[in-house]
Amino acid sequence: MTDRDPDIYRTLLETLSDGVVVVGFDGSVRLANAAFYRMFGLDEAVGRSFAELFIAFEGFDEFTQIVLDAVGERAEIARRIARIHAGEEARSLSVTASCLMADGDRVALIVVVSDITEVRELRETELRQAQVIETQLGELQGAYRDLEARNEALSHMTGRVRMARVAATVFVAGLILAIGVWQIRPLDLFSATAARDGGSSVGERPLPTVTVAPRALRSTVALGGRLTPGRVEKIVSPLESHVSAVHVRPGALVAAGDLLVEFDTGRLAVERRRAEVDYIKARDRVAALEDWDNGAEMARARRALRRARIALSDAERRLSRTAFLLEQGIVPASEQEEAERGREDRRLDFEAAEQELAAVAAKGGADALRVARLEMETARTRLDEEEAKLDRAVLRAPIAGVVLAAEGRNSKPLERGRAVTQGELLASIADFERLSAITSVDEVDVRKIAAGQRASITGPGFPGLRIEGTVEQVSSRAERGRRNTPQFEIVVALDRLEAHTLDRLRVGMSAHVEIVVHSRPAALLVPLGAVEQDGGGAWVRVASDGTVERRAVTLGLTTLDAVEVVEGLAAGDEVVVSR
Repeated sequence: MTDRDPDIYRTLLETLSDGVVVVGFDGSVRLANAAFYRMFGLDEAVGRSFAELFIAFEGFDEFTQIVLDAVGERAEIARRIARIHAGEEARSLSVTASCLMADGDRVALIVVVSDITEVRELRETELRQAQVIETQLGELQGAYRDLEARNEALSHMTGRVRMARVAATVFVAGLILAIGVWQIRPLDLFSATAARDGGSSVGERPLPTVTVAPRALRSTVALGGRLTPGRVEKIVSPLESHVSAVHVRPGALVAAGDLLVEFDTGRLAVERRRAEVDYIKARDRVAALEDWDNGAEMARARRALRRARIALSDAERRLSRTAFLLEQGIVPASEQEEAERGREDRRLDFEAAEQELAAVAAKGGADALRVARLEMETARTRLDEEEAKLDRAVLRAPIAGVVLAAEGRNSKPLERGRAVTQGELLASIADFERLSAITSVDEVDVRKIAAGQRASITGPGFPGLRIEGTVEQVSSRAERGRRNTPQFEIVVALDRLEAHTLDRLRVGMSAHVEIVVHSRPAALLVPLGAVEQDGGGAWVRVASDGTVERRAVTLGLTTLDAVEVVEGLAAGDEVVVSR
């Protein structure tokens, strides 16, 4: 081995892409290469304490714990993953630690750090892409099943239309035959003359009429949708911290009040103590101002004023004595001038002491007391907030249900040690005891639908089962549909179901939703041919006692062959039907 060997080893160490640091068991950093400095954003580490570099700062907790474990156990640490925050940048590191031996004794710990941030991000991206592909595949399968169901329904509808066409052909043929027979009969069947001014007499041929009778009128809107949990509660982080314990995993069944997540309270406890110190200081300040006249500052200012008054009195007596001695020729005039200057200096000191006492008294005035009380209230509010954060460091289940993992592009698994921000979505709890059907409607039909309307739900996944429900919510904001048309989301809450019925349903199943938008059990319906309309309104002809009366009516809902009369007719009226 030559003298150049250490230089070669040092050069080799500096060219490594992995970070290397050697830490003595006394806690000092003995060696570190350039890659280690870059990873942790350090300028100098050799000769400094490991605790000074890492333990005192946030962002290095996981790395610090690995090194401390290796130092405490004085054993090798296999490859472990740690996340650090160096400045604004977060990194994922692979950490391996082993002991350095000298003469059979462990003398230091060597730590090798590899930056795997890009590898881990690539893996997370692959997992997210796989999840997206799986979700899209599920949607395609659901769409295919829905298309099959629609094709089956269309097939049934086509058969019905075919039968209707045959029936219509037979009806038309019979009608033509009846007209032909009527034309060759020697006598007319009907004859009537309508009066233009509101009445007419019935002639030899009676007018065709129908008797108005109450009938059930029901109008529905049919939509397609899917089944969803009746209630989903989002679990968000109430504070910014690190996860210290996770007590449930996605898919677990929890009851209301069960423990979900615990957060690290170290930093929160420090902030709470600081807030308490600020509150105590503000409280003491208020107490001092409330008894300001008896406080230490006022006492000092009063003593200074008394001393200035005594000094001024002494200076005035000296001046008087000097003036007398000057008249007797005992002292020179210069001594009297000096006494006058001394008296003037003491007078200025006395005025300054008076001003100081006034200023100190003003510091304890009403305005100062009000400001101090406001500061105390602010400090009390901050202390309450910090205590509330400590109380929120434990998350419990708000409802009973199944735990669902957070969804979204930036969602991460909920694990111990993970950093969370305030308001971040951590998980959700779905209540599968109650189900809902989610559907959407276009801007034409949305005006017909309102909360509280009854609905029935069927679906290809639960054949032979019709479930009743109630419209719970109608969105007031449109979303763009597949054809770029406005669609409004409708939520239908299913009635509470028996256990055996609930077992047949699965969240995500396609559903056919039929909403009853109009229902009148005793509506008055007349044939469309009985109603005549003009620009001013609608009217019908009512036959009564051999006369025909023209009567104005108010119309309601229109069906394929009839129209609802809301006002103007009563049950039992005979309405003339036009030929």
